[in-house]
Amino acid sequence: MKKLTLTTWLLTLSLGNVWAEDPPAPATDTAAGSNTVQADVPRVMPTPQQTRIAGLIARLSENDSHEIETLNADGTDFLGLFRESESGDPQGCLVMLHGDHGHPDWPQVIQPLREALPVHSWCTLSIEVPDIGGRATPVTITTGENDGAAPEENPALPNEETVFARIDAAAQLIRDKGYSQVAYMGYRSGAAYALRYTAERGTTNQALILIEPRSFSPVSEFELAQNIERLRLPVLDYYFNRTPQDERFARQRQAAANKRTNRQEAYTQIDALPDARYDPTGNKRLVQRVWGFLKQNTNQQSQRKELPEFEKELFYKSPLD
Repeated sequence: MKKLTLTTWLLTLSLGNVWAEDPPAPATDTAAGSNTVQADVPRVMPTPQQTRIAGLIARLSENDSHEIETLNADGTDFLGLFRESESGDPQGCLVMLHGDHGHPDWPQVIQPLREALPVHSWCTLSIEVPDIGGRATPVTITTGENDGAAPEENPALPNEETVFARIDAAAQLIRDKGYSQVAYMGYRSGAAYALRYTAERGTTNQALILIEPRSFSPVSEFELAQNIERLRLPVLDYYFNRTPQDERFARQRQAAANKRTNRQEAYTQIDALPDARYDPTGNKRLVQRVWGFLKQNTNQQSQRKELPEFEKELFYKSPLD
């Protein structure tokens, strides 16, 4: 009888584990006397956006449930996060659109503005934007081959009608809450929707803020940029010039702005690469840029704040005496 070495024993054990983990043979229909494999059990497809939104609601429900709004557009409910202006003389309200595969309290750009602007007399309403595609299907960003030629058509963005209906519902909620002035802001793909919405609707007497805008198929960057020529409201174009593609897209947007007939409306393009920091310093600069733009380019109500009252006796004697 041959003696097993340690190496042979470990190899035998390993092979035994592999065999033990082999999947069982497909079940057969023995009653019918055939070898037909039974039909696969239906798969449960994941719903990442629903899971993401449910998790956000659960987190906010602990301490900030008063911010949660359930809106409806075309018979479908969607999430909105509303923050009242924290002053007695509110200036208006900002509708906020997050980027693809994000949520209304996204930590970059959306959350800092959503939380800080109410301190500066602006309410915020950040709404849920449907995902463009599954996580396994990356968004295709198209630059456009014939950058010098006008597009033959004006293609729509994916989910465009759905997003437009949600923006309409958000604006109506803002008016119902007593705010007369509405501004629009989008981040990345959300900026594409905000740009298309204000161009298609012919929006006036408001303001548009584009943060790091991104286009996606079937709308090329060049085609998206052409919407700026049709705008009839002030625009802040806040982007990060990281790549040659970013620079080209920014140049296309500026060229379209230069062709506007109503040049009296401001178009401000800022290469904010030094501000592209997701920390308190970068967030503070972002808030200052957006708030400053809104203050200079919207109808501002007179703000009259009473001077704080002090107890004189608090300062009558030195605390060292």
